[in-house]
Amino acid sequence: MRAKQGRPTSDELLRLQDVRKVYGRSRNSVEALAGVTLGFRRHTFTAVMGPSGSGKSTFLHCAALLDRPTSGSVLLEGEDLTTMKERSLTKLRRNRIGFVFQSFNLLPALNVVDNVTLPLRLAGKRPNRRLVDEVIERTGLTARRKHRPGELSGGQQQRVAIARALVTQPVLLFGDEPTGALDTETALEILGLLRSAVDTGEQTAVVVTHDPVVASHADRVVFLVDGRVSAELERPTVQEVARQMTQLGAWARRQQPTRPERVI
Repeated sequence: MRAKQGRPTSDELLRLQDVRKVYGRSRNSVEALAGVTLGFRRHTFTAVMGPSGSGKSTFLHCAALLDRPTSGSVLLEGEDLTTMKERSLTKLRRNRIGFVFQSFNLLPALNVVDNVTLPLRLAGKRPNRRLVDEVIERTGLTARRKHRPGELSGGQQQRVAIARALVTQPVLLFGDEPTGALDTETALEILGLLRSAVDTGEQTAVVVTHDPVVASHADRVVFLVDGRVSAELERPTVQEVARQMTQLGAWARRQQPTRPERVI
């Protein structure tokens, strides 16, 4: 199914408009994103997929302004983030955007509560204990409040990472392979938490993944190939996602140059 992206709609939270990202210069340059235009509606869960080297990670970094696009615009609630200075961007990311990565990035010397509230303390804010307790309860960590990361399972550590991302009450939640280091059962639990954050909270989630099971929990799946939007699926099943990824993988292999024969 070919993607259709037109003018922004009133319920869009995030929009990438003709975003390009080029690494290097002249003959050695690599175009990682080749004019991506995508809109993300409020309170939706979008999965971003594609073959290896398709531009998924670059997409996430540019969408979150962790890396500035070479050209194009990234708009959050209509405000062009690409025109903002770095200090303002840092403040915006701290207050309005949450991140969940494959690596949990927890501080080993801090317990669950201190790891969860760390972003607030770094921002010079006093944690709202009621909110902290609510987020810890939502992520199933109430009985582990005083435990340090070394005393937690991988799934529990990822729950801490999700709680840390939610405690600032962000409008936008980015995930980069958030279940990649987890077993299947634990991954499904984490996906349930992300799905709940969208359905019952105020979050909009955008998750980069290679896993069709993860993508099947999303409202929409966007497929990238060679830095371009290739296709989209709405309310996908695991089978539909897997079939699309198989087709994209076969296409990518056909585009690879044939190696010259060795002359002996």
